[in-house]
Amino acid sequence: MLSRIFTATATAALAIGITACSPAAPPEAAAISIDTAENVKLTLPLAKMANFKLKDITGKQVELYKMTDAKAIVISMHTKGCPIGQQLNPDFHALQAKYEAKGIKFLLINPNTHDTPEMIAKEAKDFGITMPILKDTDQSVTEPWGVERATETLIVEPKTWKILYQGPINDRVTFGRAKAKPDNDFASVTLDAVLAGKAVTPSYHMTDGCIISYDKRGH
Repeated sequence: MLSRIFTATATAALAIGITACSPAAPPEAAAISIDTAENVKLTLPLAKMANFKLKDITGKQVELYKMTDAKAIVISMHTKGCPIGQQLNPDFHALQAKYEAKGIKFLLINPNTHDTPEMIAKEAKDFGITMPILKDTDQSVTEPWGVERATETLIVEPKTWKILYQGPINDRVTFGRAKAKPDNDFASVTLDAVLAGKAVTPSYHMTDGCIISYDKRGH
């Protein structure tokens, strides 16, 4: 596991979510930094994203470093059948609808070796998912990112390929709780700052969602 810096509160919060799906200045110089309600502050597991080439579930190849026309790229982790992921589908749809026309690109990546393209395609149809879903067949792309759970999201800045944000898109659905509206729209805050030309202080927050099974990590 990559090294991270935990506050005492972060350590307690992490203990809650150890099971796979258990309940529970001028504008151009301004920096945006996001804190969770629990004041959980962790270092980004990865500062910069390397290029990758993956095929989506239709067989079309997508290469990250060819997406230079995007103002930002939102990459979210997908696993089939995750209850939190399914409950957050409307939030992902709303995020895509709000920002895609403004030059933000959206991708889902499924690294679970037991989720076949056919299984993923059925869930996409059942839940009306319109984002491309890429398959990380051998887990070689996503495992180094430090991602751990479904719905975990990374926002990448294409000019430098730096990761500006890693964590949940919002806090509306967590283990054992679903609110009508989120208290914190983490992804929107970051994307609004990018579109406004503001500097963004990279931030990381833990994500609630089903654990991704990485063979290399032994879980």
